Amino acid sequence: MDSDEGYNYEYDDEEEECSEDSAEEEPEDDTLELGEVELVDPVVAGGERDECGETGGGGHGPGEEEEEDYRFEVLTAEQILQHMVECIREVNEVIQNPATITRILLSHFNWDKEKLMERYFDGNLDKLFSECHVINPSKKPRIRPPINTRSSAQDMPCQICYLNFPNSYFTGLECGHKFCMQCWGDYLTTKIIEEGMGQTISCPAHSCDILVDDNTVIDRHSSTNYL
Repeated sequence: MDSDEGYNYEYDDEEEECSEDSAEEEPEDDTLELGEVELVDPVVAGGERDECGETGGGGHGPGEEEEEDYRFEVLTAEQILQHMVECIREVNEVIQNPATITRILLSHFNWDKEKLMERYFDGNLDKLFSECHVINPSKKPRIRPPINTRSSAQDMPCQICYLNFPNSYFTGLECGHKFCMQCWGDYLTTKIIEEGMGQTISCPAHSCDILVDDNTVIDRHSSTNYL
């Protein structure tokens, strides 16, 4: 009897294991109870799911998507100049500043007209012109006509070459720093030809960051025959 009881015990264990295996092998019921949600891997349109659950690119080859999102057009120098002129004209129809000043403002904002207009009308023009290194045209001091006196006819030293010249031989920017025309010509020639700084030339005075406008560059070069 003892042996029979042991045999029955082992048999019961084997039967229980078989029932557990059969339960695992039974197919899952596809019917969902109320409130249950079946999770399915998403399939992107144009692609098929691979073994890892990822989908293909829908027929796009490597680099095709980048080419569609980033398209560039090569412009000639004439086209770029024409685009700059149109941008200056459109902005000046609103802010009505000298074209050379508007060009410096646009250059500061990488020729983004919308960004410039947003900053221009935010109520802080002084800060804007200070960041662009330009004197606000609306706050330029009125230049009085020169008075023909003995003091104005006397020679004065240039702060660059320290040579004496008549007052009429000096010129400068709105910041008030003046230098002789010869030094102006040499300074602009060095900046433009040797250093390639055609659009960001500052005043020759020490620690003055006011930029030289386009008309000033042309006038100074023409007056000294450096073009």
